[in-house]
Amino acid sequence: MSDIFEITYINPKEAFFYRTEGGMLVVEMAQVSYPEVIIRRTYPMSRPYEYLSVWTKDDKELGVIRHLDELDESSKHEIAVELKLRYVIPIVTHIHSIKEEPGIWSIKVKTDRGELELLMRNIHEHIQLIDSNRIIITDMEGKRCEIEDIQSLDQSSQKQLRKII
Repeated sequence: MSDIFEITYINPKEAFFYRTEGGMLVVEMAQVSYPEVIIRRTYPMSRPYEYLSVWTKDDKELGVIRHLDELDESSKHEIAVELKLRYVIPIVTHIHSIKEEPGIWSIKVKTDRGELELLMRNIHEHIQLIDSNRIIITDMEGKRCEIEDIQSLDQSSQKQLRKII
């Protein structure tokens, strides 16, 4: 009897991803074309380009790509574009302020997508250290932003950040 949780890995040499004229992502595997596929990250924070799950529009999993780099250049590009559209997380470029007011913390930042204010009750429950230099901040409403590299922030931003980490 086969295990129902068995993972089907996609052979990167037999899978080709491309877009239709309408912009929908298509995968062709074993001479079968699957239109309107969806790419899902299985480890969105720790391994964003590894173990990518490929699903049909009918919610059937076709398989898992072990690593994006295993695919041909064109397929890699199309999947990277799709992931960027699906997983939009603004990247912090500057921290204006981190303030504690009675019962609530406020973090005001500039991101690659504009200004953002995050509000949270217990700041340490809303900050996820991904590695020693990367942070995801999620506020009470589920808004998220990412600091990709603490060291790349300006000195003023790093000083603000030291208040909480």
